[in-house]
Parts: sequence; C-alpha cells; structure tokens
Amino acid sequence: MKNSFRVALVGCGAISGNHVKAILAAEQQLCALCDIDPSRTQTLLEKHALGDLPCYTNYTELLEQEKPDAVHICTPHYLHAPMIAEALKRGIHVLCEKPLCISLDEIKILREAVAKSTAQLGICFQNRYEPNMLRLKELAKGGVLGGCGYVVWNRDQAYYRSGEWRGTWDKEGGGVMINQAIHTLDILQWVCGMPTHVTAHVSNDHLKGVIEVEDTASALFETADGKTLHFFATTASKTDFPVRLEVRLASGEVVLATNQMLVVDQARQADHQAETQIGKTVWGNGHKKLIADFYGHLSASTPFPIGIEEAEKSIRLIMAMYASNGNRIEIS
Repeated sequence: MKNSFRVALVGCGAISGNHVKAILAAEQQLCALCDIDPSRTQTLLEKHALGDLPCYTNYTELLEQEKPDAVHICTPHYLHAPMIAEALKRGIHVLCEKPLCISLDEIKILREAVAKSTAQLGICFQNRYEPNMLRLKELAKGGVLGGCGYVVWNRDQAYYRSGEWRGTWDKEGGGVMINQAIHTLDILQWVCGMPTHVTAHVSNDHLKGVIEVEDTASALFETADGKTLHFFATTASKTDFPVRLEVRLASGEVVLATNQMLVVDQARQADHQAETQIGKTVWGNGHKKLIADFYGHLSASTPFPIGIEEAEKSIRLIMAMYASNGNRIEIS
C-alpha cells in the first residue's frame, strides 16, 4: 500500500512548479512552502491554487514547526549541502535538485549525514526516467565501446543577472558544467561507466566581467577498461542546439538528440513524443516519474536508486575537470 507523506518545498523559483505538480500527482500531501522572498511563495500558492498553505522565510523554522516527513530542496546550489544535512539530522527524507553539492569536501559531509540518518536522500537526475534514456541504457547492456556528449546553449548577461548567486564560484560552484551540462554528463557516465582519469579545459569565452565561472568546457575521460568518453559544453552559442549523446555500442551506434529522437545504427528506431510539458522543454518530463518513484521507494522502505553514491559521481567528474587545467589527472 502506498503511504502518504507530508512534504515541504524549499525554494520557490522556476523549477518549484515541476515539484508541486509532481508531488500532488504522486498523491502526497504538500504541507508547507519556504523561500526567503515571500512574493515567490505567494506566486506559487496562487498559480497552483494551494490555498492557505503555511509559508516560511526561514528553513530551520519550517523544519521545527511543520516536522515534515520529506522536504524538496530547490534552492541555489550553495545551500544544497547544508540544507540536506540539516534535514537528514532530523530524520527527514530529502529530494534535492541537482547538483548534490559544490565541492568534494561537501561530499564528505553529506556521506556522514546520510550514514547517521534514518532518512533517505534522493537527487533529481530526472533525465534517467525519460523513455529514450532508458532505451539507451538497455541497449548499453550489450557492451559500450565509447561515447560523446554535447551541450551547446546560450545563456546571456540577463540570465546571470537574474540571481546574485549565478555565475559565482562560491555560490553556483561553477558554470556550464555544474549547471546546464551536469544532466548530460550524468547520463554519459551512467550509460558508459564511471571514468578514472580526465584531461579537461574550461574557459570564459563570452561573458568576461559578467561571470567568474566557465561558459565553455571540453574533456577527455578515460575509464579503467580502456574506453574514452568525450564531452563538450558551452553557453556561448548564439542559439540553443539540441543536447546530443552519441554512444558506440558493440552492436552499432546510437545517437540521442534531446529526449525525443533515438537513432540506432543509422536507422531511426524510436521517437518519444513527450506528453504535455510541465515545465521548460529542456527539463523534460522526468520529474513526475522520478518523484513518484521516490515516494514509492519510501513507502516500500527500499533505497531510492539516485542516492548519494550515484549523485556524487557527476560532482567528482566536474571537480576533476576544474582541477585538470589541461593536464591528465586522476578523478578522486
């Protein structure tokens, strides 16, 4: 029997609407909202007809007063680790937006918090739930020889001026890799295997004086079994191109463009026409399935598959890219 959990949502920015819809679709009880800007909680209340749901501007106060069973964290990156740790300390389940955290030191802190807690931690890598991603993962069981990932988008000055935390090392934790490209990098390693070494280059090519972090990055990853994985990401493009993954299988080649088109060995094999989008097209519709799965695992008292062990992999890859500076280094 599926249990009903009291769920609080922290951070009422753009992605929060996806969480509200998915929480309600999963038949969970949304018990409170929290944001340092009261106008954001009010907007979310009105947009989703949530009535007189309690709203907070202080995260700790919400946890103390509402004592939710679970909390969804949709805040800026630098708040993820401390907010996750605080909830887990109280035995409150956590589902957090990517990234898990913004440093290797924070991974250590969160590993300890998870080990000491009775609650579960899940991270929103919702692309793993898209039908064509699942098809690619299934095809990869026959053997993978290598892979490539490409994220070519535009993010302009106005985007980075929309939040004081954006484009900063101490608050965003990086640029195109930790923000836009992390989902594609996660899928590449999920399908092809976790690399052990990387040679990478990162640069700020078009927003000097606007952001501190990289807008362009390239990497050559190497796995223990001899595969090479190549990755390129930029937000310096004049327009957005479809995210693209290419995987060389033992049985042929697979090309995946966004979440929609899957081409296997030069023949279009599967098109997934997504249902009506519940948010930005680039987010896909995986949130609904991921969040339903999260509460299904909580109900069954079984581990959610995208816990800290899976979520930290992309952080380790990105931190190694930042540390490489064109040198081949081991991924720690």
